[in-house]
Amino acid sequence: MKKATLIVWVIILGFIALVIFQNQTFFMTSHSLRLNLGVINEYHTPEMPIAVVFIFFFFSGIVIAYLFGLSTRFKARRTAKKLNAAIISHKDEAAKLKSELDTLKGQDTPATSSRQAAETETGTDGIIELTGDHLVDNPADQQEANPAKDSKDKMSNKKS
Repeated sequence: MKKATLIVWVIILGFIALVIFQNQTFFMTSHSLRLNLGVINEYHTPEMPIAVVFIFFFFSGIVIAYLFGLSTRFKARRTAKKLNAAIISHKDEAAKLKSELDTLKGQDTPATSSRQAAETETGTDGIIELTGDHLVDNPADQQEANPAKDSKDKMSNKKS
């Protein structure tokens, strides 16, 4: 985004320079500005080229636009800080409530908390549980993985 903004400004300033270069006779003539408010005497600026007047008003317009956007920027920054603080407090409250729920269920073991941490990070649904230093597979997976053992058990039951 910064490169795009830079390119736009280069194009705008290049166009302004081109207009000034092609109309040097107009922009380099000297004129004086006057200001008459009716309350005080009329004020005349010193003689200066019109290009200087154009540059002065161009940059004063940029400053005025910046000042008008300044309050909006401060409000947005303040709102972002408040929302980030609310997110952090909600996350802390959710963690406290989860630990309280585990305590009430009687599941306050390191294995359960590590499984919950793994589930939240990986999105698993508890097929593999981490207990101590060992991985315990789901018993349903063990039965499916060894169908030959099941058939031997069935045959021995029939012979008996």
